[in-house]
Amino acid sequence: MDPQGQSLLKLLFNPGEEVCVSENQFAYHSITLDNALNGPIELVSPNENCPTSWCPSSNLLLCSVNPIKGFRNDKSVTSFRSYLIEIDTGSIEDQLRYLEYLKMPFSAQVFSGNKSVHTVITLDEDLPDEREYRLIGDWLFNIVSDADKNCRNPSRCIRIPGAYREPDKKQELISIKNRVSHKEFFGWLSLYEHKKPKFKEKRTIFRGDADFSLLSPWCRYMMLNGVDFRNRGRNQTWYAIAYDFALAGFTLDKTIDILQTSFSEESDFKEKEWLTAINSAFKTVEENNE
Repeated sequence: MDPQGQSLLKLLFNPGEEVCVSENQFAYHSITLDNALNGPIELVSPNENCPTSWCPSSNLLLCSVNPIKGFRNDKSVTSFRSYLIEIDTGSIEDQLRYLEYLKMPFSAQVFSGNKSVHTVITLDEDLPDEREYRLIGDWLFNIVSDADKNCRNPSRCIRIPGAYREPDKKQELISIKNRVSHKEFFGWLSLYEHKKPKFKEKRTIFRGDADFSLLSPWCRYMMLNGVDFRNRGRNQTWYAIAYDFALAGFTLDKTIDILQTSFSEESDFKEKEWLTAINSAFKTVEENNE
């Protein structure tokens, strides 16, 4: 791995931790930090039909921002320490000026090799659990309002600097500092007290508590055996699954977290389209329950 990439991974993770890395947009099983730094990398897909592959560590493009043990999803995150901020609008210079204007403390910034800057805040003390991570994250993203809200969950990935995503498109380390202390981070958040959300448990407007037993037999089969698109196509299938989850009492955020483990982005079906289908299903159920 390029020294730039090694310096970022050593900042994000502690010795002995496991991390999810990838040479493409797909999610794979975690490996040790030392393995990620030195390779060779075994890429094990959650899809049993996909064969295991290998690559050198220099080919790795993406890395989860938080330690993970297992396949890359939020429920497999083992420590809650880093937030990813990504802004897709404006020039690279505009994005950097925007974050500088906010005076947001950060640990590192990486040029994605395309049109955005990935900024990571890595805390020097882990947050206690996912609930606290998300509550603080809501406050953070209220302040950095131009940031992509889809980056709020703890298993997101950052671009690894020093690697080429395409020929002539190199991912570059812009800046690297240290982990951010709680004192500095929470002191900065307190400057934006008016952006602080009301920290209440999210409650679903749908019937009962979230319960897998309330899912339809068809949906439970899909979750256990893999999502099959042959009858309805991808968009309608994801819509139908999300509709089932909404009726069963799952929140939108929880549904996205669960279904992410079964979703793989493709060239003609991007994550944005997938999220649109899920949001549309929840909106329909909400309207029908008014």
